[in-house]
Amino acid sequence: MPLITINITEGMTDFAIDQLQDTIHTCFVKAWNIPENGGFYIINERAKSRMRISRTMWGINRSEHPPLLLQITSSPRSKESKVELFRLLAEELEKQGIQKEDLFISISPTQREDWSFGNGVAQLLQEEEDHTT
Repeated sequence: MPLITINITEGMTDFAIDQLQDTIHTCFVKAWNIPENGGFYIINERAKSRMRISRTMWGINRSEHPPLLLQITSSPRSKESKVELFRLLAEELEKQGIQKEDLFISISPTQREDWSFGNGVAQLLQEEEDHTT
């Protein structure tokens, strides 16, 4: 289950934030097969002056609109699943008015033993043990 930090500029309504999070979650369900009831999301609102993303790096010409920055912490995923997630997020968020040029995504990989979802237990290691017995 990934931990997703959604960094947005101040001023979005709660309804718009809910739509944004729902769209992002749906993309993770499709691309990474996470459970419908899964997902851990942290929404950070920042002043526009605190979102300093280069507008012209890597051949991307970002708009004047505030960027959407997704920071994803996840157990290992295949290169193909990451690329599919990037594509799907850009496609689906564009339907909500977020230009694909303004979407910045970063994935920080972790190992399965780096996660506890509660109760002081490494659930992903238990999942591995269940498959080996």
